[in-house]
Amino acid sequence: MIRSTKNLVFTVTHGRTGTTMLTEVFKIFDDTRSEHEPEPNYATFLPRVKADPRHALKFLEGKLNHIESIRESNYVETSNVFGKGFLIPLLRMGVFPGLIFLNRDFRETAKSLYKRGSTPMRTTRGSHYSSDPRVPGSLPLFLPDELSDYQLCFWGVLDSYYRQLQAKDIYDQEGGVYSWVTADDFHDFNHTLSVGHRFGLRAKHVEVARRMHAEVVGRHHNPNKGGRSSEGMEFTEPEIEVLDRVSFYSPRFIDAVLSSDFIASDVVSRIQGVVQDEVHDRG
Repeated sequence: MIRSTKNLVFTVTHGRTGTTMLTEVFKIFDDTRSEHEPEPNYATFLPRVKADPRHALKFLEGKLNHIESIRESNYVETSNVFGKGFLIPLLRMGVFPGLIFLNRDFRETAKSLYKRGSTPMRTTRGSHYSSDPRVPGSLPLFLPDELSDYQLCFWGVLDSYYRQLQAKDIYDQEGGVYSWVTADDFHDFNHTLSVGHRFGLRAKHVEVARRMHAEVVGRHHNPNKGGRSSEGMEFTEPEIEVLDRVSFYSPRFIDAVLSSDFIASDVVSRIQGVVQDEVHDRG
């Protein structure tokens, strides 16, 4: 069983959720190395891990050895790829990092992924940064080849939420430390300190940290330039179709999605209306 002497904090999230900003925010804490997608990079190895998850063990061994070599006692990494194939192997190795469950409006995230061309199972970027519905352990649904690029991007966002809930269940049983957040939460300095404290991070010189924080949140991080446009696209019915295909395997997960703060209200109202109509017809 591999152990780490560092205080580790990783994110479980999807791309386009604010991880770049988060990296800079965590630099306000003392004795903390905060990285986004450093080498060795999860994204480089994700295609191999999806083909055979045993590849994750060797990668993680090298990753932990690298982290052990840094000077700081606290290590934060905000890569969105970690939770898509490396978290469970790391837990199997006996290492339980602090986990940040970072979310953003599901539709806006999926639109941003679509614009960037990060489509699960179809594009090179998607193969390195997204899960694959054909791979065991991913959020299940049937006939993914029938879905549009946008629907696959939406599925990828849901897959990350699925993995967050799975990790929460494990950590609740094992006593692990986690926090549910959005990028907007970190615009509040005191809330940022509170989240950091939860993971054992401290800012000794508060006013210095406050100035650093204000400078970070005042910038626009990692804007989505160029790419495909989603203007004029229909979203409600395509998203409902994805949810329906998932519901045959994970109905409780669909309940969690519909009760979350991140699903579009038009999707919720449309699904609730269909259910009510079915109940009325049966009556």
